[in-house]
Amino acid sequence: MEKYMQWLKQKIYFKSVSATLLITIIILVVAKLTVCGVLLSNILFTSGLLLICISIIDVLLRAHLLAGWFRHKKKGETDEEYRKNKIKVNEVGSLKNMPVQSSKFGRSCLAAGSILILGAILITI
Repeated sequence: MEKYMQWLKQKIYFKSVSATLLITIIILVVAKLTVCGVLLSNILFTSGLLLICISIIDVLLRAHLLAGWFRHKKKGETDEEYRKNKIKVNEVGSLKNMPVQSSKFGRSCLAAGSILILGAILITI
């Protein structure tokens, strides 16, 4: 169990995700006791979607989607030299074939967003 907790602390911001879980549980209890459950559910769901979108943006920023597309003419380079210089296909291919990377922030946003969406679903049930 100790190894798992260490691994989890290395992969996500554990305190932030735990705080999100605690806040979601408190909002779940408040929503069940009050009349404004649908409003709170909508707020949680929208917040969860926002965090998941941030996580997706984090992954896409590290994806090297435009690698090899843009090659600008260097200063002092003639048109013939510019046409002769080919894009290094092996370098671009190895860069594009790298595994998908996500940062600790992106994984934490994904976990917190999932918790918020599950809380919103539980409120509406």
